[in-house]
Amino acid sequence: MASAPDPRTPELLPLTAIRGLAAWWVVLFHLRFLLAPWTAPAVMAVLARGNLAVDLFFLLSGFVMALNYGARVGEGGVAAYGDFLYRRLARIYPLHLLILLGFAAYALAAAAFGSVRLVDQDWGYFGASLLLVQNWGLTAQTRWNVPAWSISTEAMAYLLFPLLLALLKPQRRPLWLLAACLVGLGTGVQTFFRLAGYPFPNAVAQTGLFRCLVEFAMGIALYGLWLRMPQRRWDAAALGGIAAVLALAYAVLDAPVAPLIWAALILALAKAGGTGLLSATPLVWLGRISYATYLSHYLLLTLFKFAFVGAGRAVSPGLLALYLVSVLAVSALLYHAFEKPAQAMLLGWRRSGAARRTGAAPATA
Repeated sequence: MASAPDPRTPELLPLTAIRGLAAWWVVLFHLRFLLAPWTAPAVMAVLARGNLAVDLFFLLSGFVMALNYGARVGEGGVAAYGDFLYRRLARIYPLHLLILLGFAAYALAAAAFGSVRLVDQDWGYFGASLLLVQNWGLTAQTRWNVPAWSISTEAMAYLLFPLLLALLKPQRRPLWLLAACLVGLGTGVQTFFRLAGYPFPNAVAQTGLFRCLVEFAMGIALYGLWLRMPQRRWDAAALGGIAAVLALAYAVLDAPVAPLIWAALILALAKAGGTGLLSATPLVWLGRISYATYLSHYLLLTLFKFAFVGAGRAVSPGLLALYLVSVLAVSALLYHAFEKPAQAMLLGWRRSGAARRTGAAPATA
């Protein structure tokens, strides 16, 4: 059977843009110790929370998957589910594999020059990363391309997507029940961390899969609210205010509401549609290249530290700026020259194979 046509759901530009800003928050989170000598303490406190951006990614992913694929996967049976999984694989895997091979090349080069031994590298984790199962509870630590732990957990969320749709029924459940699920799941994430004795949102090898699946499910429920809530002019502003109040409660009182901050913000931006600053072309472009930014920045940071970071020496602002510019340039190059062409090639192979099986001409659009 030929693959289903590409989703035609109009893009919610503010959600694309916020993904780009969140990816850069993660970049600065990993760079923060090198930035410390040149950065005000208040700014450092914000950068130290950059790992919360991953929670935004998980909620946003659930929302967008339900928006673009929910109806087809929920009603289309095995064929639609298989098409969904193939499309997600074509979207996430080529770049993941490229960056992972980049880390392998770095390890081989380091071993050749005598700075490490290959035998000391965690090749089991490397193999698990190749299969995208590295954060399924198989290991106690994150290795190689550390940010890819979240891609591994999202792969599990994609596998469970039909089950989550069947449980949540975002297009049919009463709005009050979806809202109750959202609040219950959102407060349950940090509550679980506290009961298990883990500091939120750390210990990702032990907690990342749970965190992803719960927040991905929240995103699906959020889609149901967005789809069926009455459209009122003041909705976006009110939801933005709720997000701000929740953020204050989290920052000041350590209230267990961090995922709910992102839920309110995503719903506010989705309600706003294509208006406002976050619909500006440069920010939307940052969002489109954000997957490349997220996956490549840690390899670039590893190379940067090898080249420029010495014990007890502060890295100059100029070199730090060079790193940030390099991340932006490499992200753009990877997106336009590799990520999109590789995705198009894999989807083209599928269309061509389906056309050969059915005897029809392959689709060209």
